[in-house]
Amino acid sequence: MAANSTPETLSVDGHAEEVDGRYVLRFHRRFKHPIEKVWDAITNPERIKEWMGEVDIQLDLVEGGQLTTRTMGPPELVEAIIAEAGEAMLVAHDTVLRVEPPVLFEHTFGGDPGSVARWELRRDGDGTRLTLTHTEPPGFDIANRPRDLAGWHMLLDLLGSLLDGKPMPWLKERWEEHRDRYAADSDGSPS
Repeated sequence: MAANSTPETLSVDGHAEEVDGRYVLRFHRRFKHPIEKVWDAITNPERIKEWMGEVDIQLDLVEGGQLTTRTMGPPELVEAIIAEAGEAMLVAHDTVLRVEPPVLFEHTFGGDPGSVARWELRRDGDGTRLTLTHTEPPGFDIANRPRDLAGWHMLLDLLGSLLDGKPMPWLKERWEEHRDRYAADSDGSPS
């Protein structure tokens, strides 16, 4: 269990469900950091680079603004993205849909207007509770559910380690372990 979660009340694992004919992936995390610090880490391009890997981020943080992400490394991550989703996924041109500092950041994801990532923050005592919801695009291939759950799981682990002042690298083996755990469970949530 990650150091930034509350074991008795909050699992770090994501789950998938079908809602109105679309697949929705959802994660809940509690970070022992103020909401303003978490908000900055998910919306400030310089901070995003610190946990997302070797990326170039262009972000116009207004509704309708552009969010462009170009993944350049580490090499293992680039290779994994190409193997799992194709080279075109190394660059994503997305749109900011909603911004309500410091509680809501919603944007399209992966360059697909039908794919939406929603980051919701709320104060939780001396920390912050994050709910990340990724609504997959129409026609999403359910076979990719473990891959996507593992990807978000890793990104949230990396975000948490950065917030805790102990940044860690993206490791293919760790992502594969998460992917395999999610694949072993029929609803996409490890047991």
